[in-house]
Amino acid sequence: MSRSKSREYKKGKPHRDFRKFIIVAEGDREDEYFSFFKRLSLRIDIQIVPREGGKSACKYFLDRINDYDYKYGIEKEDYVWFVLDVDRWPKREIYNLYVACQENSNYHIGMSNPCFEVWLCYHFLKVLPDDISSGKNFKTYLPEVVKGGYNRDVFASLIATASKNANTADNDKDNYFPALRITKLYSLANQLLHFLGNNW
Repeated sequence: MSRSKSREYKKGKPHRDFRKFIIVAEGDREDEYFSFFKRLSLRIDIQIVPREGGKSACKYFLDRINDYDYKYGIEKEDYVWFVLDVDRWPKREIYNLYVACQENSNYHIGMSNPCFEVWLCYHFLKVLPDDISSGKNFKTYLPEVVKGGYNRDVFASLIATASKNANTADNDKDNYFPALRITKLYSLANQLLHFLGNNW
C-alpha cells in the first residue's frame, strides 16, 4: 500500500539541508537525464529508482516506490516523481497512479504525451509541429531539432528554457493528463530549479 498523508514519520532525525528527489521512470533516457542534476548542487539529491526484473510498466510504479521506501525510507520533505509517457499504458493504470498521488503528499506525476521526447523538444522549440503525433515519430524527429541529436548534458543544461516553453504551451494546466504534444514535466523542472538557484 502507498504511504498515507496521515502516516506518522519518525521524529528526532537530524535536520537535512538538502531536498531529495526520488525519480521513478519507465526508461533509461529519463533516468540519465535527471541523473545530470546529481552533481550540480549540494541542495538536492537525486535518487533514481531502478527497474528490477524489467518492471518498467506504469502498473509497477507503486510497487517500485514501495520497495524503495522499505529499503531506504521516504521523509516528509522528499519529492517522489513518477515520470511516464502516455502512449504505452492503459489510461486506467495511469489514473490509478494519479489517484495514489492525490492521496500522498510526497507523490507527484509528470507525464508527456505521447513520450519523453516531447519534453526534450521543448528544450529548443516553443511550439511543436502539428504533423508529428506518435512516439515513434517524435524519436525520429528529435535529431532534426538539434544537430548531432540528443546529448544529455546539452539538453539538461537547458532545463529552464524547456520548463518555460512547456509551461507556455500547456493550455490546460489543471488537468493532470497532458494533451497531445504537451508535457507536464515543467512542474518537476520548476521544483528542481527552485533548489538549484542560479549558480549552476
